[in-house]
Amino acid sequence: MSNSAMSIEQIHAHSLLATTFDHPRQVIASPFLDDTQKRCVLAAWASDAFAVEGKPWLRQIPGSSREIRVGDILSALRMLDGDDHPPATSQRMPRPSPAKRTLAIGQTASEMKRLRADIHV
Repeated sequence: MSNSAMSIEQIHAHSLLATTFDHPRQVIASPFLDDTQKRCVLAAWASDAFAVEGKPWLRQIPGSSREIRVGDILSALRMLDGDDHPPATSQRMPRPSPAKRTLAIGQTASEMKRLRADIHV
């Protein structure tokens, strides 16, 4: 087994360790954990197992009264990877142009306009 591979018992221990922290900043600042252990704690928090019902962008950490934003957890993971700057912003994709409607056989353009007007009423 390589150093990067972990057993199920180690993963479970790190997820239990996740309950001793209240915020991703505390995990990053901990002098007692190495980067792999920090990554394991943060990954456990980011998982859907801690998702707040009806608010998938938040996580409820056991033992903590605070809800943590997934974005904060992912930012902490990026910091561990040495990529602490936010992703580049991109322009919104343009809206696709509406599809051209073709007339049915025997349908006139005025009938097509009337149908569209009925739809938008």
